[in-house]
Formats: sequence, C-alpha cells, structure tokens
Amino acid sequence: MRVLAVGAHPDDLEILCGGTLARFVREGHEVIMCHATKGDRGSYVHSSEEIARIRDGEARRAAEIAGADHATLGFSDSEIRSSDLEQQRAVVDLVREARPELIITHYPADYMSDHNEISKLVFDASFHATLPLYESGKPHHDLVAPIYYMDTLMGIGFQPTEYVDVSSVIETKIAMLGAHASQVTWLRDHDRVDIVEQMKTTTRFRGQQCGVEYAEGFVPCLTWLRTRPRRLLP
Repeated sequence: MRVLAVGAHPDDLEILCGGTLARFVREGHEVIMCHATKGDRGSYVHSSEEIARIRDGEARRAAEIAGADHATLGFSDSEIRSSDLEQQRAVVDLVREARPELIITHYPADYMSDHNEISKLVFDASFHATLPLYESGKPHHDLVAPIYYMDTLMGIGFQPTEYVDVSSVIETKIAMLGAHASQVTWLRDHDRVDIVEQMKTTTRFRGQQCGVEYAEGFVPCLTWLRTRPRRLLP
C-alpha cells in the first residue's frame, strides 16, 4: 500500500504519527512524508532562509530514520490557506505524484491555523486530484483516497476511534523527533516544553487507553468514497 502523510510543519508527523509511519515501513508499505511549510519562522537565532535549510535537512533525516520518502510543498509558516488556488494546485500535484491508497493528515480542529488549513487542503485536493479535467500538468489519480486524521497536540479535543500499537517502534519515533534538534530548542524557548517528553507522555496515554504501552490515535474521515470495509492502519 502507498501511504501519503502530510503535516503542516517539518516535525508534525514525527510527533503525531511517527510510530505508525515506521510500522507501515517495517511491514513493507511505501510511505511518503510531506511537510507543507519550510519551517521558516520558528527561530530566535537564525534567519528565515537559514532555519528553512536546517529544518529541511532535519526532516530528510527523520524520514530516513523511518525508511520513508521525503517531500515538501515549500509554503511559509503561518501562510497556509485552503482557499489559495496555487496551494490547492500544489497539493493536487503532490497527490498525483504520490498516488496514495491512504492519506494521513491533521485533524481539522487543532490548535493553530496551519494544521487546520492543510487538513482542509488535503481533503479538497485529494478529490480534485482525481478529476481528469483539473489541469495541473500531471495525470489524474484514479482513487479518492481514504483519509485518517492524526491526533491533536496533547490530544486536546480529540477522541480516537482507532489506535495503532507503536510500542515496538517507540525508539524509532523518538529518534525521528530527536532529528529535529532546532525545533526541540525552539519549542523549549518559545513554548516552555520538552517536545520529546511531551510526545512520550501523549503516546503512553494513548497506549493506556487501548491496553498497550505506547499507541497513536486516529479518526477516519467518514464521507462517501472515503470509507473502506477493512482496517487500513497497521
């Protein structure tokens, strides 16, 4: 199965579904990890251009740790807009290139606009990508891919309906997130959090909810053409 995971920023997938992506890879599936923005506004010490280069390298390293392919859309932090036609076209092209059988992205009611806007962009564009007369220079995808929404930061306002046991890959998940050294520093300085410890706490809590040591939670997008009569998560 081909899995496309789309996060707003270079570390979001690692925090919220990194274990699931690592399990997909381990079980023989193809995974593309895409971050929509360059991560170009999260630094006190670097310029936008410098931090964007740093964070791109960190994201590539994290994908390598998972065994996944890496992609980026190159948007700027805080500027994701689901109504922007050029951004819509960029996500359409991403889907047409990746040709996913499953998409994972943000829950559409998280704590910041970039998360919420990319969620809507992915929902809209993954349908538009199947329209032959939506011209983008790339052939249309032949599948309206099912979407699974990953957890919110710290699980606030999110009730999973499906869980993935990531106990066996928790060290891989920690290493993936640890690859984002600049973001670990930024979140400590800007938000007063240790994001690795915060991630471990949430992942352990989701594990306790479903009877394992560590887990990640998801909810499926339940619209026509998106539902399937079988489990898609590992």
